Formats: sequence, C-alpha cells, structure tokens
Amino acid sequence: MPPPTREEPTIGLREQKKRKTRLDLCMAARRLTVAHGLDATTVDDIAKVVGVSPRTFFNYYDTKLDAIVGPVEEIGTPAARAEFIAGGPTGMLMSDLTWLFASALEPEEEVREAISLVMEIIKEEPRVFASFMAAGVRQEAIVAELLSARAGAPVAPEFAALAAGVMTTITTRAAMSATADTTRSLTAAVQDHCAMAARLFDQPDERARRRAR
Repeated sequence: MPPPTREEPTIGLREQKKRKTRLDLCMAARRLTVAHGLDATTVDDIAKVVGVSPRTFFNYYDTKLDAIVGPVEEIGTPAARAEFIAGGPTGMLMSDLTWLFASALEPEEEVREAISLVMEIIKEEPRVFASFMAAGVRQEAIVAELLSARAGAPVAPEFAALAAGVMTTITTRAAMSATADTTRSLTAAVQDHCAMAARLFDQPDERARRRAR
C-alpha cells in the first residue's frame, strides 16, 4: 500500500468547523458522563449541549462511547502533521514525534480539562477503559501512515506499533504529571518525559564500567 499523500498545513473553514464540532461533541460527552454517569448520558443529551441534531452527532461518532474517546485519528495539528511528514522540524525522529504529539496540547486550559475528565471517567466508569484501549489500536494505524509518509515507503507494523506505544506512554505520564503540577506546561512535561525515556538507553559511564570489571 503506497504511503498517504502529504497533507497541506492549513485546512479550510468548512474543515475547521467540522473539527470544532467533533471536539465539542467529545467534550460534551465527557462532561455529561462525569456529571450524570455513562448510563444516564444519551446521544440526544450530547447533541443538545452542542446545539446540533442527533443525526448530526452520528456524522461524527457511531456511539456515545466513541464520542467520549474522541477523535483519535488527529495526532497533532494539521500544520504539525504536514511539517512532520516533510521531515521536520529537527530531522530526528524521536524529537519530531515528541514535538508532533505535543502540538495538540493547545489551548492548554482546554486540554487540561479534557485530561481531567478522562481520568475521572476511567476511575468511575471502568467500562470506558476498553474503548480507550481500542482507540490505541486505531491510533497505531494513524502513526504508521504518518511514519510511512515521512519515510516515503511503508514502515513495518511492529515499528509503528512500538512508536505509538512509546509516545502514548510518554504523553499519558506527562499529562498526569502536569495535571498534578499546574505550574508546568503540558508541552514542557512531554519534553521532560521524552528526555527521561531517553535516559533508559544511556550508555554506562566510566564508574559503571569499572564496577562491571
């Protein structure tokens, strides 16, 4: 399968409106679930909060669970995805993946609320966790497409799955850390956690070599 075509860094007004509606439905579903519980939250309720019809809801999501999970296909911003595919911003894959994932963490106040809602939902509604796990599998395919487009050839599924798993772990842990410490920005937290992950692959220093002798 050939790699996907490179996307443009900007999107039209219609696509911007659709993206906003998709995110608004997601946030409404999360807020209602936290406030009233999963069973008491309906598609009609979610649509009403956003000001659209239930029929419009189904143009974006198949179920209320899908809305709670949100648009997993959107990794980073459109502009960031385009720059990543073009080989930027640094040319170093791990750094650029970190930058790409972090680009979606704005506006920070909204992202913090989204993270807080997800954590509360998973704690109160364990059934939702399976949906987030399934979303992770779908996200692997999206990461594979991005990596393939950047490389100009399909990448191994195992490599894409590993990259997606590493970045999901880094961003999740970073988000939890930044939620506990509001003085840290989410972007800085992601970068810090990426740096900590890199330390796992540090070569032993001279002291360690001497102990190993």
